[in-house]
This record gives sequence, structure tokens and C-alpha cells, in this order.
Amino acid sequence: MTCILTTHSQNHPLLQALSELNVRIIYKDFRHITHKDLKGTTAYLSNLFTELKYPYHLYKLSKALKSRKIPYVFWNRDAPWNCGMKSRHRWVLNIINPIDIYFTHSGQENIPAKVTKYLPNAARVDYIFNGDMNIFRNESHYSYDVCFMGALANKKRFGCRDRHDFLSTLQQQLQNSSPRLRFKIVDTSVERLSLTEQLDLIQRSKININYGANCDLPNLRSWGLPERVFGIPASGAFLLTEHRECLRDTFSIDTYDYFSSPEECVEKIIFYLCNLDILRSRAETLHNNVVAKHTYINRAQAFLEKLSN
Repeated sequence: MTCILTTHSQNHPLLQALSELNVRIIYKDFRHITHKDLKGTTAYLSNLFTELKYPYHLYKLSKALKSRKIPYVFWNRDAPWNCGMKSRHRWVLNIINPIDIYFTHSGQENIPAKVTKYLPNAARVDYIFNGDMNIFRNESHYSYDVCFMGALANKKRFGCRDRHDFLSTLQQQLQNSSPRLRFKIVDTSVERLSLTEQLDLIQRSKININYGANCDLPNLRSWGLPERVFGIPASGAFLLTEHRECLRDTFSIDTYDYFSSPEECVEKIIFYLCNLDILRSRAETLHNNVVAKHTYINRAQAFLEKLSN
């Protein structure tokens, strides 16, 4: 039986999916892992950014894992710039060099590892819509034409500032071209919505916008796709996303639509609002693709396949 030892919390989506695949998960603080804990362990799934703060314990753990040929695995969902990692932590990482298998949702970064593999974010099972998709083809179903949900308040982060500026420009241009258009913006750093409230808002909005990421830096945008790129279509709703390099590595071009500027975003919003059937056909195509290939169960299967190789 496959057994994963980890210091992550039990709400980690990959670990939840692995549990559903009957993988045994042992949760333990990495500073207190003993030789007895390593017996029967297939792999160690790390929480690297926390572990780098304790170099002695990380070195001790890395040495113990290597002596038993247990791979140290890290999935980086904060790639590529890892803004929270301090310079001394990068030094510790290069000195100890603990990573055997490195999963990344971006692919831009230079993290020392024996093996690197692309593993994007995915749709959580709670977001998946299993009802009649025809309800979304009824105009009366919708409360809003366009919706954005995301963090905006933390102006210290470039990603939040850039997202705020983009949405302000988009809102003004939409107001000028279509004064009656219903545009809903929810700052999730201020307004905390329950899962039910999130899904209701997403599904009652004709177009859901994805723009920006907290890990973006000026002139250095992440290639990776945030979780909402999978969650929105999984819910049955229509996604209009900014361009990210990993879109083409993740989806076929006929399953999604994107924009590269506020002006192009406005053009596509107006087009889709005038063509609900085309909007819904694109939404259903991406929904089917995400449900079939981009859930955390799919990611867990890819994770296990890499371990077996």
C-alpha cells in the first residue's frame, strides 16, 4: 500500500484526493519525524517554505530520507518567484538540496531538484456541477453580466495593485460602451463568501473574469494558472481569462478564450453577451474538459504515476 508522510494540513487538496485513491496519509510535524515513522513510507510530501525556516531539522530529515531511498517531494503552487522565501532560505535550499521530485504549476523557476514535472492546479470536487447545463442558457437565470472575485486590498503586493488597476480600467470602459451592463466585483480579502455563496455568484454571472496573481512581479508574470481557472468552468460557468503561458500546456486552444489587454477584454465581453449560445457552447466544452482531465483526482493520479516511475 502506498504511504505518504507529510507535514501539510489535512485540507491540502492533493492529499484529500490521494486519500480518495486509498493512499495512506500520515500527518506529522517534520521536526518530530522519527526512524519509526519512515518505516513503510513511499514518499515524503514536503511543505518546503516552512521547513527552510528550520535548517537543522530539514537537514536531519533529508539525510534520513536519503538513507532509506524515500523521495522528498515538493509541489510548488507559489511558483515562480516564491515571494515569501527570504534570501537566507534560498541559501539553505541550495546547501541542503533536499528535493528529489519537484512538481511545479509554472515551470519558469530554477529550483534544484533531481526530477521536475509540470503539475498545474485543478478543480476541487465541491465546485463540480452535475446538474442540467441547459439552465445556463436561460437569460433569466443570471443576476450579473460580468463578475470578478479575488483579493484586491493588499496594495503592498504588485499582483493586487495590478489587478485593481486593470479592473478599474475595465469597469470604466464597460460603463462607457454599455452603461446598463451589470458588473459585480468581490474583493475576497474584505468580503468572505461561503462556498455556496461563491458558487451562486459564479453560476449567476454570464462571464467570469480571471486576471492577475499574487505571485506576479512587475514585468515578470507567472506562467501558471490559478485555481479559479479550473474551478469556474468546473462549476458550469463561463471563464474569460487573461493570457498565461501555461494555458496552451494545459488546455487545447478550442476549449477556452483569453484576452491580452483591457480593450480586448471589453470586445470579447460585448461579443459573448450578444451571443449567449456561443458563450454557453464554449463554457460546456471547457467544463467537460476540466471534469475529465483537471480535477485533483487527476493530479493525484499523475503524482502517483511519477512516484512509481
